[in-house]
Amino acid sequence: MILLEINNRIVEETLTLKFKNALAGHKQESIDIVIADFDGVLFHISNVGGDKTKVRVSISLKFYKDLQEHGADELLKREYGPLLTQAEDGSYNVSVQVDLENIPENWEDIVKRVGLLKRNCFASVFEKYFDFQERGEEGHKRAVINYRNDESL
Repeated sequence: MILLEINNRIVEETLTLKFKNALAGHKQESIDIVIADFDGVLFHISNVGGDKTKVRVSISLKFYKDLQEHGADELLKREYGPLLTQAEDGSYNVSVQVDLENIPENWEDIVKRVGLLKRNCFASVFEKYFDFQERGEEGHKRAVINYRNDESL
């Protein structure tokens, strides 16, 4: 079954479980999960440097360079701030990290935001062109995102 949602439910459920276990005082288990999204996007949930209390969620989008041309990095800094960390291994484009030893009160909001990582990577393109439209600006170069080998947005 393909789940067509703007969030990644597996990422959210995994992080929720990690946070709830930490809040309950349970021993942290190591994690190393790769999740293939329906459109070729990969998520990797893992511990950082063997530390079971540090959980990193990374995303790999083969078209991320196209998104960067339209402000993806800036939008992600705005959305994730201090959660952003060095992208993992060079095969992933963006990584966020949570610390299970310092859980904020709004941890459920953080789970939702991390679950929206792919959506937020795309959002910069739409924000940019909606801003152009709102200001009545015309004549800007069209955004072309090579989404799949035979499909562009």
